[in-house]
Amino acid sequence: MKIVFVNGSPRSMGNTGTMLKALAQKAKARGADVTYFEIAEKDVQDCDGCYRCDSEDKCSKDDDMSEAYALMQEADVFILGSPIYMGVETGMTKCFVDRLYYLMTKKRIQPGKRAVALFTCGLMDGHMIYGYMHGRFSKLLKKDLGFDEVKTVIVPGMKNNVNVGDSFYAQEALVELEEFIFPTD
Repeated sequence: MKIVFVNGSPRSMGNTGTMLKALAQKAKARGADVTYFEIAEKDVQDCDGCYRCDSEDKCSKDDDMSEAYALMQEADVFILGSPIYMGVETGMTKCFVDRLYYLMTKKRIQPGKRAVALFTCGLMDGHMIYGYMHGRFSKLLKKDLGFDEVKTVIVPGMKNNVNVGDSFYAQEALVELEEFIFPTD
């Protein structure tokens, strides 16, 4: 099984990155082939809405999104993580998501693939307040990109540098996501 993790946090070792890396360790322990894509370390340019997504076989931008497209096409499971800042995903995550329009127009996600959107936020009731993020990203991943199964999780109470091992919500999310990635039938 191939799993691609995309971290949309500006801090690679922040709460979102720590959770993604903990989940990646669990996946590796189960024998998965894991790839990690750190948006902050990549050249991901803004989408300018050019016509080429519709008319050509490649995006007109010459940046690291071509690597991301290939990773997503090869992966069995795609996991996107971002902190919630000011009520939405980070700007760099939004830029990454905007660039996924290329895959939407080309219908490049093959059947049988699963996707996860993982969000961390500082508010203790953030999982209730930011519930609209579930709908936005479920639609994006399932309807727009074509993933067969989608899971979205919002982890509340993740203020600066929370110890993931000590956070009930973080541990609950990790168990839930591990069960989604590796279902037992």
